Amino acid sequence: MSLKKRHNRINLITKQWKLEKTHSLITRYKIDLKFFEEFKFNIKLYISRALNINFNINDKVFIKNIDKARNNRLNITPNGAIVPKREFHLEYNLVLRSWCKLVSQISMKNPKLLSLFRITPNIRIKFGKELKDNKNRDLSTSHPHSDAWVEGPWGMNCYIPFFGDTKNNNLQFYEPISEFNESFLAISPSYKKMQWVMDYYKEIKKIVPLEGYVNLSDYAAIHNTFRKPNCGTRVSIDTTLFVGNHKPHKDRLKEYTDKIPNIGLNYFVDSGQYEKNKPADKVSTYSHYTSKVLKLIKF
Repeated sequence: MSLKKRHNRINLITKQWKLEKTHSLITRYKIDLKFFEEFKFNIKLYISRALNINFNINDKVFIKNIDKARNNRLNITPNGAIVPKREFHLEYNLVLRSWCKLVSQISMKNPKLLSLFRITPNIRIKFGKELKDNKNRDLSTSHPHSDAWVEGPWGMNCYIPFFGDTKNNNLQFYEPISEFNESFLAISPSYKKMQWVMDYYKEIKKIVPLEGYVNLSDYAAIHNTFRKPNCGTRVSIDTTLFVGNHKPHKDRLKEYTDKIPNIGLNYFVDSGQYEKNKPADKVSTYSHYTSKVLKLIKF
C-alpha cells in the first residue's frame, strides 16, 4: 500500500465516520463525556482488582494507589499491560463491553468500513519511571516502532489516554521524511532491529493525544512511549483496527472478529487462566499475551 493510499484511507474514515483529521496519517474521534466517564470507571474497577488496590473515583488518588502497587507484578507485563485473569472476569468483561460500544459509536455512520474488530485491547499502565524488566527489551514500546512489525503492514493503531499524567507521559509520533518504502513496515521479531527505519523518519510536532479522544493512526506513523523528566503515571488503552480488505499476521487472527460482538449481552470472554497458574506462553513472538488461552463464549 503506497503512502498516498494510506493518506486516502485516513481521509475516507475521517469523512465517513465524521472524525477530525489531525495529520495526513492520524485522525481522531471525540468520545461522549458521559460515556468516557463510564468507560474510565470500568477501567478503574479492572485495575483495582488486578493490582489489589482500593478503588477511588478521584483520578489523582487512584493514580497514587497504582504507584504504591508498582511492585505487584502478578498481573502486569513488563510493558505495563494488565493481563486478564479469571479472578476478575467480570471487571474485564465490563471493560470489553465499553470497548465494543465505543467502536460501534465510532463506526456507526458506515460500519462496513470496519473489516476486522479486535477483542483484546491492551489496558495499559505506563508508570512515570520505566519498569526495570522492560528496559532494553526487544519489544518495549519505548522504542520507536510500528505495530506492522509484529502485526503485518495493513492495520491502524487505536490509542486512548484515560487519566494520569497524559501531558508529560504520552505517545510521540513520527512520519516519513520523503520517500516511503513498504520495507519500513516489514515483519520483525524485534523493534530494536528495525531502528534503521528511523533514518527515514522525522518527529511529528504538536501532535499530543488528548484524554477523551480515540486517536487512530496508520501503521506508517511510527510512535513510541515518550516520558518527559519527572513525569507521572498514566493509564491508557492501545489496540488496533482493520479497515479495508487486509488481514493481520496469522498468529494474531484469533484476536479478531468479523463483527463487533455484544460482550456482556450475547458473549462473554474467558481469560482462560487463574492468577495462581504459570503465565500462559504466547503462541509466537508475534502473538498477543492472551492468544493461547482466551476464549470468546457465545451465550
